[in-house]
Amino acid sequence: MIETKRPPQNTRREIVALPVDGAELALHLWRPRGPAKGAVFYFHGLQSHAGWQWEVGPQFADNDIAFYVLDRRGSGTSGGDRQDLADVDTLMRDYITALEHVRRTIGDEVPLSLFGHCLGGSFMAALMHHPDFTTRYDAVVVCSTWLGKLHATLDEEQRRALAAETSTEPWDPGLRSEDFTDDPRHRHFIDHDDLAVRTLTRRSRAVLLGLEELYLRPRRALPPVPSAYVSGVRDPIVDLDDARAVYRRMTGANGALVQLATDKHYLFFTDFRARLVDWVSTFTLLQGVDRDG
Repeated sequence: MIETKRPPQNTRREIVALPVDGAELALHLWRPRGPAKGAVFYFHGLQSHAGWQWEVGPQFADNDIAFYVLDRRGSGTSGGDRQDLADVDTLMRDYITALEHVRRTIGDEVPLSLFGHCLGGSFMAALMHHPDFTTRYDAVVVCSTWLGKLHATLDEEQRRALAAETSTEPWDPGLRSEDFTDDPRHRHFIDHDDLAVRTLTRRSRAVLLGLEELYLRPRRALPPVPSAYVSGVRDPIVDLDDARAVYRRMTGANGALVQLATDKHYLFFTDFRARLVDWVSTFTLLQGVDRDG
Protein backbone atom coordinates (compact mmCIF):
# COMPACT_ATOMS: atom_id res chain seq x y z
CA MET A 1 0.00 0.00 0.00
CA ILE A 2 1.31 3.45 -0.96
CA GLU A 3 1.24 6.01 1.82
CA THR A 4 1.56 9.77 1.33
CA LYS A 5 3.19 11.73 4.14
CA ARG A 6 2.70 15.49 4.17
CA PRO A 7 4.91 17.85 6.17
CA PRO A 8 3.11 20.05 8.72
CA GLN A 9 4.05 23.29 6.97
CA ASN A 10 2.55 24.45 3.69
CA THR A 11 5.63 23.69 1.59
CA ARG A 12 3.78 21.91 -1.22
CA ARG A 13 6.17 19.01 -0.64
CA GLU A 14 5.15 15.40 -0.15
CA ILE A 15 7.02 12.15 0.44
CA VAL A 16 5.34 9.09 -1.03
CA ALA A 17 6.35 5.76 0.52
CA LEU A 18 6.77 3.12 -2.18
CA PRO A 19 7.21 -0.47 -0.94
CA VAL A 20 9.36 -2.35 -3.48
CA ASP A 21 11.09 -5.72 -3.00
CA GLY A 22 11.35 -5.57 0.78
CA ALA A 23 12.31 -1.91 1.11
CA GLU A 24 10.30 1.26 1.59
CA LEU A 25 11.52 3.82 -0.91
CA ALA A 26 10.98 7.56 -0.51
CA LEU A 27 9.60 9.35 -3.58
CA HIS A 28 9.80 13.10 -2.97
CA LEU A 29 7.43 15.48 -4.75
CA TRP A 30 7.24 19.25 -5.04
CA ARG A 31 3.76 20.16 -6.28
CA PRO A 32 2.52 23.23 -8.17
CA ARG A 33 -0.29 25.16 -6.51
CA GLY A 34 -2.62 24.28 -9.37
CA PRO A 35 -2.73 21.32 -11.75
CA ALA A 36 0.69 20.31 -13.05
CA LYS A 37 1.32 21.30 -16.66
CA GLY A 38 4.43 19.11 -16.80
CA ALA A 39 6.54 16.80 -14.66
CA VAL A 40 10.25 16.10 -14.19
CA PHE A 41 11.61 12.89 -12.67
CA TYR A 42 15.12 13.42 -11.31
CA PHE A 43 17.78 10.69 -10.93
CA HIS A 44 20.29 11.78 -8.26
CA GLY A 45 23.99 10.95 -8.23
CA LEU A 46 26.17 8.76 -6.05
CA GLN A 47 26.34 10.72 -2.79
CA SER A 48 23.33 13.00 -3.17
CA HIS A 49 19.64 12.45 -2.51
CA ALA A 50 16.36 14.37 -2.76
CA GLY A 51 17.36 16.70 0.08
CA TRP A 52 19.87 18.35 -2.26
CA GLN A 53 16.92 19.74 -4.22
CA TRP A 54 15.60 22.08 -1.51
CA GLU A 55 16.03 25.08 -3.84
CA VAL A 56 15.31 23.36 -7.14
CA GLY A 57 12.05 21.62 -6.22
CA PRO A 58 10.11 24.77 -5.27
CA GLN A 59 11.29 26.56 -8.41
CA PHE A 60 10.06 23.74 -10.64
CA ALA A 61 6.74 23.83 -8.75
CA ASP A 62 6.50 27.59 -9.28
CA ASN A 63 6.89 26.87 -13.01
CA ASP A 64 3.84 24.56 -12.87
CA ILE A 65 6.10 21.50 -13.01
CA ALA A 66 5.62 18.58 -10.61
CA PHE A 67 9.17 17.66 -9.57
CA TYR A 68 9.81 14.08 -8.44
CA VAL A 69 12.98 12.66 -6.89
CA LEU A 70 13.32 9.02 -5.83
CA ASP A 71 15.83 8.46 -3.05
CA ARG A 72 17.66 5.50 -4.54
CA ARG A 73 17.56 2.33 -2.46
CA GLY A 74 20.09 2.85 0.33
CA SER A 75 20.19 6.64 -0.20
CA GLY A 76 18.52 9.59 1.51
CA THR A 77 15.50 8.42 3.48
CA SER A 78 14.89 5.23 1.48
CA GLY A 79 15.43 1.82 2.99
CA GLY A 80 18.31 -0.43 1.97
CA ASP A 81 22.01 -0.85 2.62
CA ARG A 82 23.77 2.52 2.73
CA GLN A 83 27.06 1.42 1.17
CA ASP A 84 26.13 -1.63 -0.91
CA LEU A 85 24.23 -1.16 -4.17
CA ALA A 86 21.47 -3.64 -4.90
CA ASP A 87 21.77 -5.70 -8.06
CA VAL A 88 20.90 -4.14 -11.42
CA ASP A 89 17.50 -5.81 -11.75
CA THR A 90 16.40 -4.67 -8.29
CA LEU A 91 17.46 -1.09 -8.96
CA MET A 92 15.66 -1.09 -12.30
CA ARG A 93 12.47 -2.40 -10.66
CA ASP A 94 12.70 0.42 -8.12
CA TYR A 95 12.77 3.05 -10.84
CA ILE A 96 10.15 1.29 -12.96
CA THR A 97 7.77 1.20 -9.97
CA ALA A 98 8.38 4.86 -9.16
CA LEU A 99 7.86 6.06 -12.73
CA GLU A 100 4.71 3.98 -13.16
CA HIS A 101 3.39 5.71 -10.05
CA VAL A 102 4.34 9.13 -11.43
CA ARG A 103 2.63 8.52 -14.78
CA ARG A 104 -0.54 7.29 -13.08
CA THR A 105 -0.52 10.35 -10.83
CA ILE A 106 0.00 13.00 -13.50
CA GLY A 107 -2.13 11.32 -16.17
CA ASP A 108 -1.44 10.56 -19.82
CA GLU A 109 -1.67 14.12 -21.11
CA VAL A 110 1.00 15.76 -18.96
CA PRO A 111 4.49 15.77 -20.54
CA LEU A 112 7.11 13.97 -18.46
CA SER A 113 10.86 14.60 -18.67
CA LEU A 114 13.58 12.35 -17.25
CA PHE A 115 16.57 14.21 -15.77
CA GLY A 116 19.72 12.37 -14.71
CA HIS A 117 22.64 14.09 -12.98
CA CYS A 118 26.14 12.59 -12.71
CA LEU A 119 25.84 8.89 -11.81
CA GLY A 120 22.07 9.36 -11.93
CA GLY A 121 22.42 9.84 -15.68
CA SER A 122 23.90 6.35 -15.96
CA PHE A 123 21.02 4.89 -13.93
CA MET A 124 18.63 6.76 -16.21
CA ALA A 125 20.29 5.60 -19.44
CA ALA A 126 20.23 2.00 -18.21
CA LEU A 127 16.55 2.28 -17.34
CA MET A 128 15.65 3.79 -20.72
CA HIS A 129 17.20 0.75 -22.42
CA HIS A 130 15.79 -1.85 -20.03
CA PRO A 131 13.22 -4.11 -21.73
CA ASP A 132 10.80 -3.96 -18.77
CA PHE A 133 10.59 -0.16 -18.74
CA THR A 134 7.47 0.79 -20.71
CA THR A 135 6.31 4.05 -19.07
CA ARG A 136 5.97 6.83 -21.64
CA TYR A 137 8.28 9.81 -21.24
CA ASP A 138 8.49 12.83 -23.49
CA ALA A 139 11.97 14.33 -23.10
CA VAL A 140 15.36 13.50 -21.58
CA VAL A 141 18.08 15.62 -19.96
CA VAL A 142 21.48 14.09 -19.22
CA CYS A 143 23.43 16.43 -16.94
CA SER A 144 27.17 16.30 -16.13
CA THR A 145 27.25 12.50 -16.55
CA TRP A 146 30.26 10.49 -17.66
CA LEU A 147 28.31 7.93 -19.66
CA GLY A 148 30.24 4.68 -20.01
CA LYS A 149 33.00 5.78 -17.61
CA LEU A 150 34.12 2.31 -16.51
CA HIS A 151 34.23 1.06 -20.10
CA ALA A 152 36.29 4.11 -21.06
CA THR A 153 38.79 3.89 -18.20
CA LEU A 154 39.21 0.12 -17.75
CA ASP A 155 40.51 -2.35 -20.32
CA GLU A 156 38.76 -5.64 -21.06
CA GLU A 157 40.73 -7.64 -18.51
CA GLN A 158 40.08 -5.06 -15.80
CA ARG A 159 36.37 -5.06 -16.60
CA ARG A 160 36.22 -8.86 -16.32
CA ALA A 161 37.90 -8.67 -12.93
CA LEU A 162 35.51 -5.94 -11.81
CA ALA A 163 32.44 -7.90 -12.98
CA ALA A 164 33.56 -10.78 -10.72
CA GLU A 165 34.25 -8.52 -7.70
CA THR A 166 32.63 -9.73 -4.46
CA SER A 167 34.52 -7.68 -1.87
CA THR A 168 32.56 -5.67 0.68
CA GLU A 169 35.58 -3.48 1.42
CA PRO A 170 34.82 0.23 1.05
CA TRP A 171 35.66 2.10 -2.13
CA ASP A 172 36.05 5.89 -2.00
CA PRO A 173 35.16 7.69 -5.26
CA GLY A 174 37.19 10.71 -4.17
CA LEU A 175 34.45 13.31 -4.59
CA ARG A 176 35.31 16.79 -3.28
CA SER A 177 32.83 19.55 -2.57
CA GLU A 178 35.11 22.13 -4.24
CA ASP A 179 34.64 20.26 -7.54
CA PHE A 180 30.88 20.56 -7.16
CA THR A 181 30.53 24.26 -6.37
CA ASP A 182 32.29 27.51 -5.42
CA ASP A 183 29.47 28.54 -3.09
CA PRO A 184 30.62 28.26 0.57
CA ARG A 185 27.06 27.57 1.76
CA HIS A 186 26.59 24.66 -0.61
CA ARG A 187 30.08 23.31 0.07
CA HIS A 188 29.33 23.32 3.80
CA PHE A 189 26.09 21.46 3.12
CA ILE A 190 27.85 18.78 1.06
CA ASP A 191 30.65 18.31 3.59
CA HIS A 192 28.25 18.00 6.55
CA ASP A 193 25.36 16.11 4.96
CA ASP A 194 24.65 13.16 7.26
CA LEU A 195 22.59 11.40 4.57
CA ALA A 196 25.26 11.57 1.86
CA VAL A 197 26.75 8.27 0.68
CA ARG A 198 30.51 8.75 0.94
CA THR A 199 31.72 5.25 0.03
CA LEU A 200 30.44 2.12 -1.69
CA THR A 201 31.54 -1.48 -1.42
CA ARG A 202 33.96 -2.60 -4.09
CA ARG A 203 31.40 -5.08 -5.41
CA SER A 204 29.01 -2.17 -5.97
CA ARG A 205 31.27 -1.00 -8.80
CA ALA A 206 30.37 -4.24 -10.57
CA VAL A 207 26.75 -3.09 -10.43
CA LEU A 208 27.77 0.22 -12.03
CA LEU A 209 29.51 -1.74 -14.77
CA GLY A 210 26.32 -3.73 -15.33
CA LEU A 211 24.34 -0.52 -15.69
CA GLU A 212 26.71 0.66 -18.40
CA GLU A 213 26.28 -2.64 -20.26
CA LEU A 214 22.56 -1.95 -20.60
CA TYR A 215 23.04 1.19 -22.66
CA LEU A 216 26.40 0.55 -24.30
CA ARG A 217 25.15 -2.80 -25.67
CA PRO A 218 21.43 -2.01 -25.94
CA ARG A 219 18.80 -4.65 -26.54
CA ARG A 220 16.30 -2.13 -27.87
CA ALA A 221 16.21 1.27 -29.52
CA LEU A 222 15.13 4.38 -27.65
CA PRO A 223 11.90 6.18 -28.55
CA PRO A 224 12.54 9.29 -30.70
CA VAL A 225 12.05 11.87 -27.95
CA PRO A 226 13.92 15.19 -27.70
CA SER A 227 17.05 14.97 -25.57
CA ALA A 228 19.84 17.25 -24.35
CA TYR A 229 23.23 16.78 -22.72
CA VAL A 230 23.82 19.70 -20.33
CA SER A 231 27.12 20.51 -18.65
CA GLY A 232 29.58 23.25 -17.88
CA VAL A 233 32.25 24.13 -20.42
CA ARG A 234 34.60 22.05 -18.27
CA ASP A 235 33.97 19.50 -15.54
CA PRO A 236 36.52 18.41 -12.89
CA ILE A 237 34.88 14.98 -12.54
CA VAL A 238 33.69 14.10 -16.05
CA ASP A 239 35.61 13.63 -19.31
CA LEU A 240 33.10 15.65 -21.32
CA ASP A 241 34.47 14.69 -24.74
CA ASP A 242 34.09 10.99 -24.00
CA ALA A 243 30.72 11.44 -22.30
CA ARG A 244 29.30 13.46 -25.20
CA ALA A 245 30.54 10.91 -27.72
CA VAL A 246 28.61 8.14 -25.92
CA TYR A 247 25.59 10.44 -25.64
CA ARG A 248 25.61 11.19 -29.38
CA ARG A 249 25.76 7.49 -30.23
CA MET A 250 22.86 6.85 -27.85
CA THR A 251 20.53 9.63 -29.03
CA GLY A 252 21.51 10.32 -32.63
CA ALA A 253 19.50 13.06 -34.33
CA ASN A 254 17.29 13.49 -31.24
CA GLY A 255 20.14 14.81 -29.09
CA ALA A 256 21.41 18.33 -28.45
CA LEU A 257 24.41 19.66 -26.52
CA VAL A 258 24.00 22.55 -24.04
CA GLN A 259 26.92 24.23 -22.28
CA LEU A 260 26.81 26.63 -19.35
CA ALA A 261 29.67 28.98 -18.55
CA THR A 262 30.94 27.20 -15.44
CA ASP A 263 33.68 24.69 -14.63
CA LYS A 264 31.82 23.17 -11.66
CA HIS A 265 30.15 19.78 -11.60
CA TYR A 266 26.87 20.27 -9.75
CA LEU A 267 25.06 22.87 -11.82
CA PHE A 268 22.20 23.27 -9.33
CA PHE A 269 24.72 24.54 -6.77
CA THR A 270 26.03 27.26 -9.12
CA ASP A 271 24.74 30.65 -10.25
CA PHE A 272 23.12 28.88 -13.20
CA ARG A 273 20.57 27.01 -11.07
CA ALA A 274 17.57 29.25 -11.76
CA ARG A 275 18.25 29.49 -15.48
CA LEU A 276 18.74 25.74 -15.77
CA VAL A 277 15.46 25.03 -13.96
CA ASP A 278 13.63 27.49 -16.22
CA TRP A 279 15.20 25.93 -19.32
CA VAL A 280 14.27 22.38 -18.28
CA SER A 281 10.76 23.56 -17.40
CA THR A 282 10.31 25.09 -20.86
CA PHE A 283 11.87 22.04 -22.54
CA THR A 284 9.34 19.86 -20.73
CA LEU A 285 6.28 22.02 -21.38
CA LEU A 286 7.08 22.31 -25.08
CA GLN A 287 6.66 18.56 -25.45
CA GLY A 288 3.02 18.92 -24.44
CA VAL A 289 2.54 21.68 -27.02
CA ASP A 290 4.23 19.57 -29.71
CA ARG A 291 2.10 16.53 -28.92
CA ASP A 292 -1.08 18.59 -28.97
CA GLY A 293 -0.03 20.05 -32.30
